[in-house]
Amino acid sequence: MRRIVVAALALLAVAPPAAAESPRWGSFTLRGQTYRPNVDAEFGGAETPYEDVFGSGRGWTFRGDFGRTVWDSKGYGALEVAIGTGYFADFGKGVDSSTGEPSGDDTTLRIIPLTLSVGYRFDWLSRRHEVPVMLYGKASLERFNWWVTDGAGDTTEAGATNGFSFTGGIGFLLDFLDPTLAREMERDTGVNDTWLVFDVTKSWVDDFGSGKSWDLSDESVSIGFGLMFVF
Repeated sequence: MRRIVVAALALLAVAPPAAAESPRWGSFTLRGQTYRPNVDAEFGGAETPYEDVFGSGRGWTFRGDFGRTVWDSKGYGALEVAIGTGYFADFGKGVDSSTGEPSGDDTTLRIIPLTLSVGYRFDWLSRRHEVPVMLYGKASLERFNWWVTDGAGDTTEAGATNGFSFTGGIGFLLDFLDPTLAREMERDTGVNDTWLVFDVTKSWVDDFGSGKSWDLSDESVSIGFGLMFVF
């Protein structure tokens, strides 16, 4: 018995230590988000120029955010400052000003949003108890750069509208599905966690209530999903 104990201790002494987790310093999120600008709200229901040109459906905007960790509680969450951008396009037919009917000419609205945000990621369950769930939220300042083009591709109107938004979401840790692959990915790329995320966003992008600006807030709430990489 004594020989078995001595042999076991010897094996422990020469066994390599468990790989330490690499330092966490930021994140990158890539997601799609439903969106429809609230331009028609400016007319109080009397006119619907946006719907007349682009229809009543909701479109998609695709956004990417890069976050820098400014505080990490080592298991109770992380506070990040992030910058982001994205792209949205809506396609329609112009309206003849004399008849009010579609003119047949193509027109396109394009938006490139720029975002500066502060967010908190609560990953206590995954880091302390190996439960693959996370909650997160963020507050953002938004600047929507937009332009409208005609069928020839010429810009007919352009501008930028400022505002803010709030986002709340939940994440599922994909590392839980294949821990071995996750450890290899961390070793090779420095990515600690890969999350499948779902969120909702409420935006107010109307130059803070200015009556002279296009209201590019979402008509309701934006529903988004994507991937978040924590490194």
